[in-house]
Amino acid sequence: MRILALDSSSPVASVAVVSFQDGAAKILFEENTPHARSDSSALFHALEAAVKACGKPDALCVGLGPGSYNGLRAGIAAARGFATALALPLHAIPSPLALPGPDSGFWAVGDARGGHYWIARISNGHFLEEPRLLLPGDALAQASTQDIPILSAGPLGEFLNPVDSGLQASMEVTIATPRAHRLAILAEKKDPSYLVPLTPEPLYLKPPHITAPKEALIKSHEGR
Repeated sequence: MRILALDSSSPVASVAVVSFQDGAAKILFEENTPHARSDSSALFHALEAAVKACGKPDALCVGLGPGSYNGLRAGIAAARGFATALALPLHAIPSPLALPGPDSGFWAVGDARGGHYWIARISNGHFLEEPRLLLPGDALAQASTQDIPILSAGPLGEFLNPVDSGLQASMEVTIATPRAHRLAILAEKKDPSYLVPLTPEPLYLKPPHITAPKEALIKSHEGR
């Protein structure tokens, strides 16, 4: 069995093809490429290269975030399109579960923007505490409750230097991004909750920040 997996929730687009035989996983293809929030071309180039190198997969898997609003939408749309066109099963898995943290346990933390951070506790590919939104000081206090590594897909300046938190931030944060081959390994375990018949919903922890067009803002003020 070969699974094509992709994740575009972080600043690095990850695409992998993993083969499974007799309980062993073999990475046939993996490409991890930096990409901008407004440009997902790296993801599509990697998908094209994966299919050319490995042929048609037997299943697909996509990361659900949390993470970049545009990146998640692009990744999920691509996965759903592939799955529909090739008549393949599609698995959808929260992206933090694919972070390269120790199986013994780690914190995953991310900048949710708007003055909030999301934080989750993970062990052996499962959530011990699911992602939730917190203020920087509260997120730091939460991470202080367990002496385990902290992984983040990007810098967390305010998390480590919270205003008026009363906490001394002596902990270290390791920058790491979800890896598609880890998503494929989770999908191969055939957890039925990961198999989605329709287009999966991104794991948004709050409504996306959308800037209104200038014309709409003018009309809104005129109507007051």
